[in-house]
Amino acid sequence: MKLKNKRLIAVATLAAFSQIACYNTYFIQKPELQKLESQVEQKEVVVVYGDCAETTTASNTAVEMDGTMWAEAAPVAQGDTASDATSTTGSPEPAERAGCTRVPVSTANAVNVVSTDGETFRVTPFNFMMSDQQLVSPEYDLLMNLDQVKGAEVQEFSTWKTVSTIVGVSVVAIGTFVGISVLAPDGRGFE
Repeated sequence: MKLKNKRLIAVATLAAFSQIACYNTYFIQKPELQKLESQVEQKEVVVVYGDCAETTTASNTAVEMDGTMWAEAAPVAQGDTASDATSTTGSPEPAERAGCTRVPVSTANAVNVVSTDGETFRVTPFNFMMSDQQLVSPEYDLLMNLDQVKGAEVQEFSTWKTVSTIVGVSVVAIGTFVGISVLAPDGRGFE
């Protein structure tokens, strides 16, 4: 009886780990999280940028320009604006950000808000609000001070991981049956 329970536990553990492997998880900062709140005009899919490399220092921000040149800019004081004629407001974001992963988010994605102490709280994309001081998710009865929010984790369904899991399990199952049939002793079977 103990042997059957161990096998059942092993199969259940394997199944649990194979289900975890079907998603890619990306960490997004607070400004990217604001793109997913309910006050923003909802589109079918909103693109956010996750797992961005930290490029800021305490006093300056390093910006990569044209792949080879670097420029450093002092932080902009509150209320300062650009005064040259080439600056534009409301221009669309660049298609790609250096050092970031492009993550399309819809209502099917799982989003977990990460607090500064590492706790995660589930929210639904486009069904929460962020004010200047707090984050509110009525669906999950969540009310957090915005100072406690570090960012969020977005889970994206991974097709290739899912396919490889299904193919891997199928190969193991077929291999098991072939192995049993090859290694079975010659005999009359179940008579």
